[in-house]
Amino acid sequence: MDAPTAGIALIVVQFCIALVMAGVYLTARDEKCTRYWSMAAVMLAIGVFCAILNKRAYHPATVIFSAGAIMTGLVLQWHGIKAFYKQRISWTSWLLVAAILIAMSIGLLLGANLLHRFSIALPLLMIGEIGSLLALWRGQGGLPRTFVQTLAPAALIILLLNNAIRIVLYSLHFSGVLQIQDYATLETFSTLIAPIAGVLLYSIGLLLLYFERMIEENHHLATHDELSRLLNRRAIDANGERELALANRLKRDLAIAFVDIDKFKHFNDQFGHASGDIVITDVATILRETCRSIDLVGRYGGEEFLLVLPGVGHEDAETVGQRLVDAMHRYRFLGIHPVTISVGLAILPANACSWDQLIRRADAALYEAKSLGRNRYCV
Repeated sequence: MDAPTAGIALIVVQFCIALVMAGVYLTARDEKCTRYWSMAAVMLAIGVFCAILNKRAYHPATVIFSAGAIMTGLVLQWHGIKAFYKQRISWTSWLLVAAILIAMSIGLLLGANLLHRFSIALPLLMIGEIGSLLALWRGQGGLPRTFVQTLAPAALIILLLNNAIRIVLYSLHFSGVLQIQDYATLETFSTLIAPIAGVLLYSIGLLLLYFERMIEENHHLATHDELSRLLNRRAIDANGERELALANRLKRDLAIAFVDIDKFKHFNDQFGHASGDIVITDVATILRETCRSIDLVGRYGGEEFLLVLPGVGHEDAETVGQRLVDAMHRYRFLGIHPVTISVGLAILPANACSWDQLIRRADAALYEAKSLGRNRYCV
């Protein structure tokens, strides 16, 4: 591919990316990261267009503007990543834009040629790319855990390596090691062709990160109760049935427990529904902290919770029941008002039973705990 064709291809790619990013922003206006990324794509497209145009119709003002636009785009991408991961956005990153504008202006005043100007700009551009890479690293908590989390950092590394190679090429050309023809071929590849791959992968990687998070959030909303942050009824039933099937097949112990907040209606009437929501949230937290990591905790509806306890037999169930009741004894709403629970536990019998049967047995145990005066457990 010759230089003019590669230049046109890079311009087309940048403007297509800008169009896609603008569409994503218009779809999700409330997301700060998409606003940054769409503005970054526009600035990069304008900057690349001016830079390539300037090779054919040189003008000093265009040189300064294109360098500033490209650096502004990199800083906006950096800020978009920070916004995506809820990191603090610092104004100091804008000093890179000021630095490249000042450096390019001084270079033009001193009569620096194209290669000298690139040698000034590239290290500054690389600092912006390194900033984005570090923001991705911190946001992901270190090494990427999914393919999507790998794509954007890998693209940034490609762009960084390519810019480093360009600096080496300029050095070799200055020293006379590279002939003009060889330099022109390599310069076309490193300046136009390689960036197309890096820019495409980077932009796609950012979009996939955003969509991956959207999918995770939607899945969480579909399986979790909004108030308590526990599994909702559908999810706890589905997970409980899987645990029951596993216990039946492997002949393992299993218990489930219904937990009900005592006299919750009276509590709501006395303090209001907002206070009732606080109690539900606090009880959910206590249940989650009291249970093991392998236990499943869900809100079954209203003030009722369901626990699925793998590996828990009759003796262990009594220990669990007492531990839950004792944990609630230490809780006081607003530090004053005691809140108690009743717990009904059902143990998987030796002969296999269905999920509905196990639920009915736990419900009967809960009813017994209520009838015996509440603030207790029954197995």
